[in-house]
Amino acid sequence: MHSAKMNSSKWQSRPMLLMCLLYLLAPSTVAALETRETMTILAEDAAPPWSEHDGTGYANDVVVAAFKEMAVDVQLKVVPYARCKYMVLNGTNMACFNMSWSPEFEGKVKLAAQPIYTVNNDIFEQVNAPLPKPSKGTCTLPPGTVVGSVRDYEYSTQATALRSAGIVFESAESDGQNLQKLAARRLSAALIVTSDLEAKEQKAKLAGTEDAVRFAFSCGVVTATIGFSLSHPDGLRALKIYEEGYRRIQANGVLKQIHIRRFPSQPVVD
Repeated sequence: MHSAKMNSSKWQSRPMLLMCLLYLLAPSTVAALETRETMTILAEDAAPPWSEHDGTGYANDVVVAAFKEMAVDVQLKVVPYARCKYMVLNGTNMACFNMSWSPEFEGKVKLAAQPIYTVNNDIFEQVNAPLPKPSKGTCTLPPGTVVGSVRDYEYSTQATALRSAGIVFESAESDGQNLQKLAARRLSAALIVTSDLEAKEQKAKLAGTEDAVRFAFSCGVVTATIGFSLSHPDGLRALKIYEEGYRRIQANGVLKQIHIRRFPSQPVVD
């Protein structure tokens, strides 16, 4: 009888012990939740498959995952690239992607050490008005050629050299707009960003111009990543957090998982 009472008392004390433990743990749990930081990062709005107008895309996934690995939540603000770029240049926002190096960034923007992706800078032409073919491996056009480009994009050295060769650049908000202008014969050529992870004509298909325009020749490659404002008070701190997070997702397989999810038919290059 005494043993039964002891056992009963022991079972009755366990819920009380559990409640005490939860009471002691609750402040530390709340504190942990309260210390989780949120950062607002600018994302380009028209760069499929890297960054889409709806806030999705491979680059978006990578940036969010890198910060998440460091217990930082990211709120993506999707804007046209020109705005993304200049809000970081003037220190209004701490970071923007997708950026490629440009001399104008010196002392103002620091790019992450690791690129998020590599792309081609390709010249597209009208099917019914083909361009003169340059020598293999060169990027040349007749002087006076009107070429569509995206406002404030950073292009390869081969592509930017066209300006000094008498080529006229006309800017638009996206590659899709330039392909539509090319199809309508409002341009002689269009400088389009393409990826080896999808067909050359993918953007033409998305723009509904695949029957009117086509790839002509390449003008080099560029890498793109996230850039951080040197004049924003949190810019360099955010860069350090991102780079450590990127290193971790590269090591633990999360980066590879993002690639497989976004590009299931393409091999992962380690």
